[in-house]
Amino acid sequence: VVDLSLRPKDNTCLQSCPFFVLKMALADPNLEGDQASAPIQQKKNAHESKQSNMVELVEEDAQLLQRGIVRVPLPESSVFDSTYWAQELSQLTPMIMAGEGDGENAFYRNILEEPDFPFDNLLQHFAETMLEYFVEGTTESSSSIHKVLRLDDAFCIHYNMTQQDTTGAKHLDPSDITINMCLEASEDLQGSLVQFYGMQPVVQSSSMTTTAMMTAKENSKFAVRQKPGYATIHWGHHPHETTALESGQRTNIILTYCFSDPNQSTVANRSCYFT
Repeated sequence: VVDLSLRPKDNTCLQSCPFFVLKMALADPNLEGDQASAPIQQKKNAHESKQSNMVELVEEDAQLLQRGIVRVPLPESSVFDSTYWAQELSQLTPMIMAGEGDGENAFYRNILEEPDFPFDNLLQHFAETMLEYFVEGTTESSSSIHKVLRLDDAFCIHYNMTQQDTTGAKHLDPSDITINMCLEASEDLQGSLVQFYGMQPVVQSSSMTTTAMMTAKENSKFAVRQKPGYATIHWGHHPHETTALESGQRTNIILTYCFSDPNQSTVANRSCYFT
């Protein structure tokens, strides 16, 4: 269980709302982890389609954009060493061990006050994309993105097969914009998809019309694989959940941003839970 008392007091976006409500996950005992890369990928695609109850698995960037998800490569290693940070942030600390006890839930670590983490470099890297697709009516450039958006929270989450609970219930994020960075995923990773509900239009999307958005069913679902070395950026109010891990492991960092102007933000009165 995530201890919200550990969340810094100056996070004012929506302090009372946790990010995940974890459920029981089921492991797949039939996976053969020593298969060659091509068979692993084929089995992964087939298994994930079954695991997500035939929910469409969207792989192409253009199709993701149509649904309101923007996929962006992580910075090069000289700017952000994803391998280093995956190893560093997924280490158990005494505080985490005290909070999680028997390791029943997915590993969670708040990193908002991590002194050496390159938050500014990452914001600059994603700034152009965020301004293009998620910020409307601003004259600010990528170099002044901090005037438009402020970092509200940041955490690392790590999934592996020693954990019993690896799913996240359907929820909204307490953010205006969420960046989900996949730092690493094992070759035998199966499951642990992010499943979205409905479509949410981005600001600039020539491939999506308002009419198409209006006709999209609110309860339509699609799944997004967590691709190592890439981030998916989406609206905080886009409903989503995490499906059960079936095999392997992955490590992600979640950065949540709110508009600096409270008149632009939709977070303050948002309820994150679905019943």
